[in-house]
Amino acid sequence: MVGSIAVGLPFAPNNPNLTFIFFIALTLLVVLGLRFSFYAYRNRRESELVAEHRLWDYLALVGLLAVGFAVLGLVEILTTYVLPFKSALLLAHVFLLAVTMRMLYRSVVPAAADGGTSRERTLTRAAVLGVAVVFVGFALVGRRPALLAVLSGSALAFAGSGFSFGRRGAAETRVQGTVVDTLLRHLLPVLLFASLVPAVEIAVLAGLDRVIVLHIQVVFVIMTATTLMTATIKLRQNLASL
Repeated sequence: MVGSIAVGLPFAPNNPNLTFIFFIALTLLVVLGLRFSFYAYRNRRESELVAEHRLWDYLALVGLLAVGFAVLGLVEILTTYVLPFKSALLLAHVFLLAVTMRMLYRSVVPAAADGGTSRERTLTRAAVLGVAVVFVGFALVGRRPALLAVLSGSALAFAGSGFSFGRRGAAETRVQGTVVDTLLRHLLPVLLFASLVPAVEIAVLAGLDRVIVLHIQVVFVIMTATTLMTATIKLRQNLASL
């Protein structure tokens, strides 16, 4: 068993301590991601407002994408398979969080009010294309410099967009103290830490040792799981109020 695990470490074959920390971090992300998705699903079931259903669907998918990323990471650790396209799942997770931020903001400030509809649709199509390129590219050719640049750049762009909508939404006076305000404030940290996991890949292109980058990434994976746990508490509280 130990031999098979050692062979299955495509990222740090000579660093068992780092591998063990990743195993714990990814397992934690699986558990907390599933828990987050479960309560998002429960909120959708209990909500009587049809307009909210898409929001809860997106949040449920956000949790499942994090779980998918973590499960593929565990497969890499425990087997000889190398699955670099798992990064695309985390990128999709970040993208959907950014879309959720926009949805929450638009629930307060309609697109017609600032004329952002056309621009947002164009950016959304570009974002979906970016995620698809990362997924297909990593699956076919693996970790190539150009793909790492697209991965990191897309993660930063999604995070920037999500934070822009999140900050503007939380700043609206009519939002403060509402469910929208609560969701914005608790999903923003998830967006931050989840986006930093793929974003720091750019450091590899800058010449930083990959093992050092992995040490940084595992911290962000743990923080992503932790902030998902905090956000789940808010989903539970919202469910209790329905």
